[in-house]
Amino acid sequence: MSNIETKPVLTSSQLIQKMKEEKGITFCIVSEKQAEKYLFNVNNFLRTASYRKNYQKYQKGSNEGKYINLDFAYLKELSTIDMHFRMEIIHLCIDIEHDLKVKILQEVETNSKIDGYSVINDFLASNKKNLKKIAANCSSPFTCDLIRKYFTIEEQIDSITNKKVNNISKYDDCPIWVFLELITFGDLIYFYKFFCEQNEIKPVISNSLLHLVKNLRNGCAHNNCILANLSSSTSKAPQEISRVVSDIEGISKSQMQKKLTCRPVLEFATLLFVYDKLVSEKVKQKGFEKLYKLFTSRMLHNKEYFKDNDLIKSTYNFAVKILSFFYEKNKI
Repeated sequence: MSNIETKPVLTSSQLIQKMKEEKGITFCIVSEKQAEKYLFNVNNFLRTASYRKNYQKYQKGSNEGKYINLDFAYLKELSTIDMHFRMEIIHLCIDIEHDLKVKILQEVETNSKIDGYSVINDFLASNKKNLKKIAANCSSPFTCDLIRKYFTIEEQIDSITNKKVNNISKYDDCPIWVFLELITFGDLIYFYKFFCEQNEIKPVISNSLLHLVKNLRNGCAHNNCILANLSSSTSKAPQEISRVVSDIEGISKSQMQKKLTCRPVLEFATLLFVYDKLVSEKVKQKGFEKLYKLFTSRMLHNKEYFKDNDLIKSTYNFAVKILSFFYEKNKI
């Protein structure tokens, strides 16, 4: 038996008391009763409380260890802003994924030296895990017809689990446009690198930047709290991003160096850069416009909540300057 002590499950009411007494969180704007209903019906404690990392604690005195000037309403508002932020980011990432596929197909169509079938065969021959992923999706209602049309599927018994599994035994007849519809964004990035190297094509966007976009996309898709910790950390910005950000009016070198070490900020800046480089004109105009509206409208609804938090204010100001640069550049 495990010797790990099981922690008691706390009710919403007990969690609120813990926030008050142990964490110093106040309930001046949102009452304790309202907060209790919120934690029970809308959002759980773990997600709501995660944004407390953007606040400092008293280092000494009777309030040592408690948060400075942190009301529950501030956590609730940050959680709501983050939700809207994730929704807009997902849309931009979908546009990037779509246009990356378009760029690949354009190369195949315009370059007679590229054999789309050979490219897929060579890639799958050196990346067997992709075959397993495709085989695992052969029962999906969205992709099953395509997979079974262009791949030979064999049902086998897994020697370890003794369960039936689908395996691909033949795959030399898959068009590249079909393959692109069957893979994840992460695998698309790996394939794009392989495709460019094999055909001696200069990539529109580097692999390292696409991976930063993928990380942000996955965080949003998995509904992670993206804005839970805006403190500087150890991330290092690629030269392409530092170069663009350093030329934006109102951003100093010290600000850039500090803010881009924060992973969510770096990924956001990279997303904007990649979106600008890769996505078609009308689509990116609309995408930047919607994101700009979020930053200059909904995010500011309760801006007085954060007037005493330099971390949140400085991060917002930094991010909105980068966004404004791309928004103005692509404005209709």
